[in-house]
Amino acid sequence: MMKLAAPLFVTLAAALALGGCGDAKGTTATRSASGSTTASASAARSATAPASAAPSTAKPDPQEDVDHIKLVADHVDPKKGKVEVVFSKWTVKKASFDPANLEGGTAEIEVDPLSLASGIADRDKHLKSPDYLDVGKFATATVKVDKVKKTGDKAYSAEATISIHGIEKKWSLAFEVVSSTADSVRIKFAQPFNRRDFEVGGKGDDKDSVKLDVELRGLLTLKKT
Repeated sequence: MMKLAAPLFVTLAAALALGGCGDAKGTTATRSASGSTTASASAARSATAPASAAPSTAKPDPQEDVDHIKLVADHVDPKKGKVEVVFSKWTVKKASFDPANLEGGTAEIEVDPLSLASGIADRDKHLKSPDYLDVGKFATATVKVDKVKKTGDKAYSAEATISIHGIEKKWSLAFEVVSSTADSVRIKFAQPFNRRDFEVGGKGDDKDSVKLDVELRGLLTLKKT
């Protein structure tokens, strides 16, 4: 197929990490279109953020037209809004496919849970702890994709075998081809799942936690290996 597996991993890990992590005390700065923090936002943060607030570790919401893999979840308490976890490091170990027709393609991807970032350092640390992803014990998440089938003009489905937090699951993954070249394809997907399938986080019955149902989203450019 393609790197489709990578996003899955990332996402999975992210979703897993998200589980019940809740809000960490911290403030994220407003960024300009170029990604830099604006002077006014920085000043406002300095004036209002408590001295103990954890600094932002990464921009949690990547631009939608830039390749990304992220996990999106809603808090049990609707007033707290959404939580987004972005995974910045993944490697395509194997990828075999025809960009003109992805049917029959395969891919194997590894995702680095340590690369996760939610925009709040304290929350990131919690997500990496044994309470969630336990990156010290499970340093790699893997995704193997095969049985790719065409379901529409630019739409495909595939079977993805996901291994996260020491647990393996199979997903039926739907994705769309955004563009392609002679040796690569760019795909987009959104995969809902229950984070407790991978025994990550709490049961979602605390107001400070996130709901059990989360969504893995990705926009990825996959190149044949």
